[in-house]
Formats: sequence, C-alpha cells, structure tokens
Amino acid sequence: NKSTVPIGTARQLERKLREYNVPNAGVASNPEFLPEGDAVEKSRRPDRVTVGADTEDDFRIIRRIYSQFVNHVRIRYIETTPETAEAIKYVANTLLLTYISFWNGVGARLGETFQNIRMEDLKRGVTADNRISTWGSYVSNGAGGSCFGKDIQSLIYQLKTAGQPTDMLQSVYGINEYQKTYLIDRAGREAGARFNQKKVALLGLAFKQRTNDMRDASSLKVVETLLARGVSEIRAYDPVATEEAKRFFNPENNHLFEKISYHNSAKEALAGSDMVFISTDWEEFRGLSRTIEQSVKPPFLVLDGRRMIPDYNELTERGYGYIAVGSPYMAPK
Repeated sequence: NKSTVPIGTARQLERKLREYNVPNAGVASNPEFLPEGDAVEKSRRPDRVTVGADTEDDFRIIRRIYSQFVNHVRIRYIETTPETAEAIKYVANTLLLTYISFWNGVGARLGETFQNIRMEDLKRGVTADNRISTWGSYVSNGAGGSCFGKDIQSLIYQLKTAGQPTDMLQSVYGINEYQKTYLIDRAGREAGARFNQKKVALLGLAFKQRTNDMRDASSLKVVETLLARGVSEIRAYDPVATEEAKRFFNPENNHLFEKISYHNSAKEALAGSDMVFISTDWEEFRGLSRTIEQSVKPPFLVLDGRRMIPDYNELTERGYGYIAVGSPYMAPK
C-alpha cells in the first residue's frame, strides 16, 4: 500500500483478507515521499524507503523489490510496523507544514511589526544552528498542493476521534490558510489600496514552481478574495498552469470568473494593471522589478507573496509601493 492512508488501514486490509480466506497474502505499508516537480529524481535517489510489515516473509519480498536501496550508504531503508509506516508519512508532512507556518506565524510577523528586521538575515542567523532545519525557513503566502492541508486535517481528525488534543495542529493549519490572502487585507489597511473596479495582475497560479498543479494553491484564495473585493479584471499569468486554471475558474460554474484573462508573459499580464500579486515562486519572477518598470508606471502597488523582488528599495525610489510577507509596507519615495 503506497498511499497516504489513515493509521490502521493496512491492519484493516489484513483482517479483510483473512475474513475472506485469501491464501498466501501479506500486507505491507510503503508510503511514498515524492515531491512534485522532482518525483522522477526522488524515485531514483530517495531520501528513505519505509516499509511496514509483520512477517519476515513480507519483508523479504519487499527487500527484493528495493534491493538497490537496502544497504545503500546514503539512502535510509527503514523496516517497521505497518502503523508506524503510515504514521511516518503523516508526521513528515505535518512537520514540514509546521516549519512553514512557524516562519509565517512568527518570523513574518516580526519582520512586519518591527522596523529594520531583515528577513533574509534573520533566517540565515537562526538556521546557522545545525539543529535547526533550513527547509521551510522562508516566508510566503502559504503552502498549497494536494498533501500538506489534506494530511494535517486527516491527522487532526484521527487524533480528535481518539480523544486527543489537536491545538497545535489546528494552529499550524490555520496560520497557513491565513497567509494565503492576508496581504490583500494589509494592502487596504497599510497602503490604503482599494480593489473595487481595479485591474490586478496575478503572477503564478500553480501551488509552487515546476508544476501545473493547482490543488489547494494560494492563488485559488487570492482569486476568490479579489473577486469578492470587486476587481474589474484579474490578469493572470503562469508558465505552465494556464489550462489547469481555466478548469478551476470555469465561468459556467461562476460568472465572476469571466473577469479572469490569461496572458502569455508577466509583462503582458502587468500591462494596464493597477497592482500585481505575486503568488508562485517561479524563478522567472525573481527580480521582476525591471519588468514592472517597463510595463506600468506609478502609482502602482506590488504585493509580493513570495519575496521575489530583492531590490524593492529601487522600486520604491521610483514611485512604486511595495508590500511583502515579512516586511512593513514600503511607501513610494
């Protein structure tokens, strides 16, 4: 069983096989840990292979399947119980989302509240301690995809059903959801931005770079919120997710989606817009300031959900407003 499944699924399957007298059958839990965008590479060079089974016969069969990894000097081959293997997948994904939510809920709030905190220096200084993970030590407009949100909610349900407290897990999930659209609230509160009848360029639709996957993407919440604020047009661009976006934002399901137009480049999406929201960390959006200057003139507001513009000071000096996760609003100079 290679899926992410509730703890106890392998055991339940085993009972069913016995109930129906299926001969010569064993059950093993073998969760996958393949990040989108790098799945093929991670299949060939995984960080670990985890197998949960009960009998030596079962383990012997799985060892033959994964023979190239069993005694590998770098790849960890882990044999354990089915329940532990199922739990490892949940805990791993939940911990990754916890890292992200910690930096968004603590690091970003510090940088937005106190003057002269340099977010990049804060991250480097904290993660210089080898005990602290560098993964997830960034601030953003929230994590998406098909795994993190689903898995933490499943774990919350499983623990609640068993009568266990889930306050920490609920906070992690809540922080991540809050991040997805709070820049829009900040823009109104700190920059005095008004969205009604404005044209907004939305750069990035996929939940992360190197995929067209939009499941639980931050852009979904951004579009929903902008439309609710009465924008006249959302000028969207993503290098690979446009066709997927058209499926998600089908005007037949919601006539407001007719306000979304799709463009072939960031420069094209920016043209004629009143502000821009950067929602995905595509490399081509890094250092976007020159493209902004070539495409639109001040007054213009940049909402940087991924901190993709390191030379934001130059933008503000040229009359552009800038608001990013982890920094106070920077008014045009």
